[in-house]
Amino acid sequence: MKSPVKYFIWNKEIDFKRGSHYNIKFLNPGIEIEDVQNGIGVFYSRLLDSREKQTEWHRLLVEGNLISEASVQFKFYASQTRMTTWNGELIDIGELLEDSSVADKEKEKILEEFAVMTADNPRDCLLHQIKGQFSWFRVQMIAQGEGSPCITKIKMIFPKNTWMQYLPDIYMEEKESASFVERYLGMFQSLYQDMTDAIWKVPQYLDPDVADGAFIEWLAEWISVEDSYLWNEEQLRYLVKHGMELYRKRGTVEYLKEMIKLYIGKEPYIVEYHQLEPYMKQFHYAEKLRKLYGFNRYVFTVVVDMSRQITNKEYQVLKRIVEQAKPAHMESNVIVLEPYIFMDKHSYLGMNSVLGTYSAFVLDGQSSIPFTALTESE
Repeated sequence: MKSPVKYFIWNKEIDFKRGSHYNIKFLNPGIEIEDVQNGIGVFYSRLLDSREKQTEWHRLLVEGNLISEASVQFKFYASQTRMTTWNGELIDIGELLEDSSVADKEKEKILEEFAVMTADNPRDCLLHQIKGQFSWFRVQMIAQGEGSPCITKIKMIFPKNTWMQYLPDIYMEEKESASFVERYLGMFQSLYQDMTDAIWKVPQYLDPDVADGAFIEWLAEWISVEDSYLWNEEQLRYLVKHGMELYRKRGTVEYLKEMIKLYIGKEPYIVEYHQLEPYMKQFHYAEKLRKLYGFNRYVFTVVVDMSRQITNKEYQVLKRIVEQAKPAHMESNVIVLEPYIFMDKHSYLGMNSVLGTYSAFVLDGQSSIPFTALTESE
């Protein structure tokens, strides 16, 4: 029966900090040499427990900038127990691996009996020599000039699972040739496994809730989000996730309101010509309405209440969004309200003006009414 694939992974700062280290700087994520002049940095992983006796470990994957052929060396260890003795003293290997107060050279001597194999600059290597319930590794990083190698991700896969089990028994009779065939098939098995993993991860690229920023922009292009650079990442996620329902409403007042609210965080007030027609019959109303909203039935006005003063760039972006969202045959005016009351201008109760407490003032010929926003001072 095929064993399920398991793995240990180091892809966050906390993962690397669980081991011990010497002259190592933690990145987010990853590790590199802290003092390059010192030349060498060493990192020990925590003790890895497979929970099964005689586990045969399978594969190691490493990501990062390894600089040259001799900049990083992995040394692997294996044991059937987590305890060992040194100078007549019983030592817990797990505690030793996480204790940075024990010198690297001394730690190497204590653990040398468990050493199994080494690998220089491993990007992808098989670990079939490693057998034991417990395993761990030591990483030695060597500076190259003024630069340090960097490791951002480590993945250790177990148990051993090869395609040899699908071959006739004759291929396994001779140990040396069987080892070669196993390693040869391992190359194709690794390629197959990587492609399978990539296929399983497709939802991570297509799901707007989990896809990273680069893929969100790519998905936005799929559904023809115009000028995607105008939107931040969270706004793009919303546009991609609700693309179909937004597309059905395109060209409507509801769509326009939703797009503007997504950008500024507040729903706008939209005035269309048909809303003004009942008041156009009265001359004193008609003149004011034409001044505020125009008299063309193919022009509408978007009134936006901002809690802060917007920059000219933000205003141009807002106009661009309205231009993209409106019906092609319509024209638009975009009004951003100021927090002041102007007679015969855009003043709206509850938007840029409120009813507050009346404060008396005196006109004595020496005082004047200041230009003041009708809000309470903090």
